[in-house]
Amino acid sequence: MKKISVILSVLFFVLIIGCEAQQIKSVSEVNKLKVIEKTFVNKPLKDLLKEIGPEIKMATANPSNNSNSRLGYFTFRFIDAKRYDSLQRKDIYSKQITVFVKESFDWDSRSKDRKKWTNAEAEKYGNLTVVGIRVFGEE
Repeated sequence: MKKISVILSVLFFVLIIGCEAQQIKSVSEVNKLKVIEKTFVNKPLKDLLKEIGPEIKMATANPSNNSNSRLGYFTFRFIDAKRYDSLQRKDIYSKQITVFVKESFDWDSRSKDRKKWTNAEAEKYGNLTVVGIRVFGEE
């Protein structure tokens, strides 16, 4: 009985450490997503979003219902539109995550170029299935 409790304790400890290791706590850790990408493939977008600690301040999307793309995707940035514009003028690309999703979705065309990512968007798009992740940009 004592051996079973020790084994269960060790497994519980390993599980906690493993889950904590996947949490992206800062923008500088976003590159870890490529290493653990398979964890999120064929899972809902909301599972991935839970693991991203830094606030997503801006999102753009290219819905799969657009004839120019076969897969829809979201691009998440950790800076606001004003800062993004400032960096773009200097040819600096901020850190971003592009998440490709399996299902088609609609994106508000009035603000399709730049949109603050909110809990409402996370709820609306959270059940879309992740099929790939791309990380791009500088710190």
